Amino acid sequence: MINSDERKLVGQSVYEQLRSDIVTGKLAPGEKLKLNALRLRYSASVNTLRETLMRLVSDGFVLFVDQKGFTVKPVSTADLRELLELRQMLELSGVRKSMENKIGHMEWKSALISAHFRLNCVEKLMMEDESLHVQAWEKADRDFHVTMVSHCGSLQLVRYHASVIELYMRYQVLALHRRPFRGQASVEEHQKLLKHLLDDETESVLAVLDLHIQKGFMLPDPQLKTESKAIA
Repeated sequence: MINSDERKLVGQSVYEQLRSDIVTGKLAPGEKLKLNALRLRYSASVNTLRETLMRLVSDGFVLFVDQKGFTVKPVSTADLRELLELRQMLELSGVRKSMENKIGHMEWKSALISAHFRLNCVEKLMMEDESLHVQAWEKADRDFHVTMVSHCGSLQLVRYHASVIELYMRYQVLALHRRPFRGQASVEEHQKLLKHLLDDETESVLAVLDLHIQKGFMLPDPQLKTESKAIA
């Protein structure tokens, strides 16, 4: 018998594996998620998988339809555009508020330096071999941008931004299957962001950030399906 703490660890591990496989496309958009097949793939019980899939439904990575079961959430141009707009709105507002919040300012800047260092290291690895480092890059890039917003003083803004950027990064990772990583351009943009953040140059940060998000916005190709077609 395993205790509740062990069950939580198992559940978290399965969640992270499933989420990673969805983000990287190992589980394709629109793919049916059958519990028996997943049980063998992830060596987890049906109950654990069902709980994990419902959590992924809540997070926006999986759909549940009565009589049809679980499906990897399809991708679409409309969904990506909506995520882009939400990310811009939440991240620009969150960064401005973070820079205005002077309580704990130095600790926040220290966290920014640490998050940027990890991202910079992974970006260099990505330029050597995308396939080996894409999961680490997705997390490092997301963590840096989440840290930028983390000092805004609004728990709701932080929560919604984290949710949106997770879903947005899924599109970025899927796009890497057909388009190359932006490489040095992305590295330089992140370096500029860090410099302006540390120098308290709010308007410069917002200008660079807005352009950075737009440049990272990769329009889907014709192979992307609409949600209605993908779950039919």
